[in-house]
Amino acid sequence: MICFRCSFVGKVAGLVSALNVIPFVDPAIGVIVFAAASILKDAVNRIGDPLDDGQPNQSFKG
Repeated sequence: MICFRCSFVGKVAGLVSALNVIPFVDPAIGVIVFAAASILKDAVNRIGDPLDDGQPNQSFKG
């Protein structure tokens, strides 16, 4: 569950900074943060799923 919370916070922070709402933060950084949060979430799910019950059946809920 921690992975999903971190992913959500990362995606919101990335989106907000990509929209140029935060002064002195380059919008490109927001795009990078958003992409990194998405990739991290997918990686944790793909690695954790077989480790959870030995089968890649999408039963892992990080």
